[in-house]
Amino acid sequence: MVIIVKNKSVFLDVEKNFNFYDQDFKRDVDILIIGGGITGVTLSYFLRDYRGEVLLIDKSDIGGGITQKTTAKISFLQGTIYQDLEKKFNREVAFSYYKSQRDAISLLQKIISDASISCDLEEVNSILFTKCDENIKKIKKERKLLESFGCSVTRLSGGGIKSGIICQDHFVFHPLKYLYQLVHFLRNKISFAEGVLATSIIKDHTGKFLVSTNKGSIRARRVVVCNHYPFFLKPVFIPLKTYIKREYVCVGKYNNPSLVSAINIDKELYSIRFYKDYVIYVSHKDRLTGTTDYAYELQESEKEFKKIFGVQPIYSYINQDVMSNDFLPFIGEVSPNLYLSTAYNAWGMTNGCLAAKVIFDLILYGTHLYKRLFDPNRGNFSLYFSSFVGGFHYAKVYVESLFKKNFPNYIKIKNVLYGVYVYDHLEKHIIKLICPHMKCNLVFNASELTWDCPCHGSRFSLDGEIIEGPATKNLENKK
Repeated sequence: MVIIVKNKSVFLDVEKNFNFYDQDFKRDVDILIIGGGITGVTLSYFLRDYRGEVLLIDKSDIGGGITQKTTAKISFLQGTIYQDLEKKFNREVAFSYYKSQRDAISLLQKIISDASISCDLEEVNSILFTKCDENIKKIKKERKLLESFGCSVTRLSGGGIKSGIICQDHFVFHPLKYLYQLVHFLRNKISFAEGVLATSIIKDHTGKFLVSTNKGSIRARRVVVCNHYPFFLKPVFIPLKTYIKREYVCVGKYNNPSLVSAINIDKELYSIRFYKDYVIYVSHKDRLTGTTDYAYELQESEKEFKKIFGVQPIYSYINQDVMSNDFLPFIGEVSPNLYLSTAYNAWGMTNGCLAAKVIFDLILYGTHLYKRLFDPNRGNFSLYFSSFVGGFHYAKVYVESLFKKNFPNYIKIKNVLYGVYVYDHLEKHIIKLICPHMKCNLVFNASELTWDCPCHGSRFSLDGEIIEGPATKNLENKK
């Protein structure tokens, strides 16, 4: 029996119970939320009784971005994050981040309970482990830190694991069921509009923000940008403070699911969770600038999945995470009445929910317990030094994308390089291979049939339409 692998998320198995495309919406609002993922929709929940007009826009489907590609682990056991933060800053910062993640888990549970959301929420034990002798000390260090924070930790070894720990009070859920039901719960209190792409933000003569979109301009007193990767460069210069990590996700049937999730700390990533009678497996993590042959990495991940679990994956797809250079998300007010949330460092379910609460409190009260910890305007040696080092990564991939093409059909028109893809020997797609964001050269992803930016992660369809930002313009398409 031949299994055709679907290049889409397993969580798209749920029916979307609303449609806000081509819907009229107010052009002058008090709060505009840009991005309909975990942060934007959760923030809408907190703002449900806000006296002013609140509008949420998303460039495509609500929940159709990074949120639907997550493994949806609700976890405070996040690799070596606590020893990394202790080393980078101090123990107090590490403890504050630990406390923030525990708070986020409690917050998410409360929202699900209060709004009566049925989203396959399950409590699981979480495992952190290593298969390498050289990383045993790191597992021990993380365990000691967690215990010093008051966390109950159980040791684990055997079965190919050199060292590991288990912690309770973790959860998994269905992220789209959460979002869809929350939107349905809010639809009479919050305005939503899908298919609305924001392209720029400026302040007008009244002091309000004027947000340009593909559906016309929107004026707002406050703007919250929570669309995974902000589309503006200033004022926080996110491209200089972050990098993109790409992972490859495979999902297949599994006969023995378990109420456990696991992740390792080794160079080669192994991340596992179970959903119904499926196992979700993530591997082959790397900086986006580390390779331009994304199809090969996805195929290798599929082979690895079959070797480990004995079955061929039914779903396989690529996920991208914005990673901060100092291990902390950027959440907060970047300038008066302009708010930002990004760089969740692969832990979007906790940090995304937490970001919604932080921004809500900043809007209403001007402060929050974690305001300083996640300040998007922060600057430190780690951020700036890593930005300097990151420049070499971008230079490397820029040159590689010019000369090492992984798809054979390229032409020059008036000395400008175009990529050519012929679909089923009939339909021809000719695309200008320059990303509108910061002018990086695009490469072809033969597995998902997309044009991808190897610098900052923008992705485009065969016809050059935006799939994922930070780019805000479609590619030039020669019909």
